[in-house]
Amino acid sequence: MLTSGYTKRRRRLREIAGEYSNILVTKPQNIFYLTGFWGGGVGAVLEDRVILVTTQMERPRVEGSSVETEVIGVPALLNAWDEMRGNLEGGPSLVDSSLGGGKPLPKGLVVDEGLFLRARRTKDEEEVGRIVSASRKIDKIYEFIEEEAKPGMTERQVAAGAMKVATLEGLTPFASEGSLNPIIVAAGSNGAYPHAEVTDRAIGDGDFVVVDLFFRFEGYGSDETRTFAAGRVSEEKKRNYHSVLAAQEKGCELAIKGVECARLHGEVVKELENASLARYFTHGTGHGVGIDIHEMPSIGRTSTDVLERGDVVTVEPGIYIPGRNGVRIEDTLLVGTRPRILTQYTKDLVVLG
Repeated sequence: MLTSGYTKRRRRLREIAGEYSNILVTKPQNIFYLTGFWGGGVGAVLEDRVILVTTQMERPRVEGSSVETEVIGVPALLNAWDEMRGNLEGGPSLVDSSLGGGKPLPKGLVVDEGLFLRARRTKDEEEVGRIVSASRKIDKIYEFIEEEAKPGMTERQVAAGAMKVATLEGLTPFASEGSLNPIIVAAGSNGAYPHAEVTDRAIGDGDFVVVDLFFRFEGYGSDETRTFAAGRVSEEKKRNYHSVLAAQEKGCELAIKGVECARLHGEVVKELENASLARYFTHGTGHGVGIDIHEMPSIGRTSTDVLERGDVVTVEPGIYIPGRNGVRIEDTLLVGTRPRILTQYTKDLVVLG
């Protein structure tokens, strides 16, 4: 009998949890990882299934979308912990967040969100497949921008077109942790902000336009950034673009099993130092991607992580010259003995208009 992916995920989580008798989940991301349902509730992770207590209102949706899940309906989430207590074994218990649905947590419950992030770090075949699909669909948005965007359009107009294509492709946005907008379209001097807000600034002839797209497909996301040229750009801008590209490609080459994340970041910085641009690189080189836009591992100067087979990570160096412009190039990759780049839109310098 074949073992399902959800069975393997439960086993991995329980193995990492070690001595804990009860493993409870409350965050929608972790409930989704273990059941296929995205929504509210309190779940207990057993060997053969997840017991999920949710509202009567949500019960039909859970039953229609979850896998290997026993569903218990209650009038409101305030009642979820009372119902769950009857399904707990004796011994230590662990939960993924401090949310108690308005009630005190069960006595002796330990909060450890990191355990769930560690379990989710290595992506299985189904997860990789969804990330590949997200990547291909994001590529299509860049193709749309290449065809439709031009000098004179505003950042907001470009962003609106991108969001329309994303919706038609079945993509759903992540919430951006660094800005109010779910995507980044930053023209000219706005590109000097790594987490630029979308504005009504018009794209000018000679601008760089940084476009960062991060969307989920069926719960799993991809993250891709390209920098476009609008009309005729200066030779200095072209040199800067190709310097960032060289650094990004160096980072992609090193995104393999066993490489220290701090070393990968350091090699990217060296490439930018060779072009006298490292002072304009103000963030880490990358991060894990999956159900959340930022997952394990972290690729940066202070990271102690080492890349593992099955990691899905970004490589995204950028330079940000205050008051002038920015350049960022980013791909999402699957880590193995060789890197597999999942985002495929060209990294040639594409001219808009």
